[in-house]
Order: sequence, then C-alpha cells, then structure tokens
Amino acid sequence: AFSATGIDNALDLLEVVNAKTDKASVGSQAAGLERHPEVCARFCAAFEAYKERELPKIRVDQPGLRLQQYQELLYKQFQKSPENPFNQVTVSYDADQDQKVAALRKKNAEIEERLREKA
Repeated sequence: AFSATGIDNALDLLEVVNAKTDKASVGSQAAGLERHPEVCARFCAAFEAYKERELPKIRVDQPGLRLQQYQELLYKQFQKSPENPFNQVTVSYDADQDQKVAALRKKNAEIEERLREKA
C-alpha cells in the first residue's frame, strides 16, 4: 500500500502506478531519458520557458518585488521543478537499452519506496 501527501507526491505515485510495464512501453520510456543535462543550452532554455510561464503568476501572488527578486524566487522554484534537466533521470551518452531500462526501473523503485506506507 502507498500513501502520498502533497500534490507532487500524488503525481509521482500516479506516474508509477499507472506506468505500462510491457516491454515496448518500458523501452520507449527508457529511450526518452536525458543523456546530456549538463549542456547549458538545455538548462537555460528550460529555465527561460519556466520564467516566461511563471513570472506573471508570481507577480500576482507577491506584488511589489523588484524583477531581480522575482527572478531569484523563480530560480529557487526551478531548482526543485521536474522541468529542470538536472532533476530528470540521466544515463551516460553511450548507454545501451538495458542500462536505460535499469535506470528507469531504479527511479520508479525509489519513488515507490519513498511513498510506501510504513507499517
């Protein structure tokens, strides 16, 4: 049995529970794993898109701040965001399909262990 408190944990749990486990589905999910998150272009582009989308929302929530303060808040939020390439499962650039599937299963097992009810 699992227990999730908070929306992030609930979404993680739904992702793990509803994941298809047949070989083709697991293979296609593993093929989408990130290989080079350290490339600044990906990180910077993801952060810029995040800022464009979230800046109007945060200005409504916290009016009266300077732009630099808004950007610092957004950066702190982005550090924890699943959109951040560094928060995604990564494999080495020359990983074969078995290594990708193993990384995907390890990620799902970590989520299951984190959300498993302690009896």
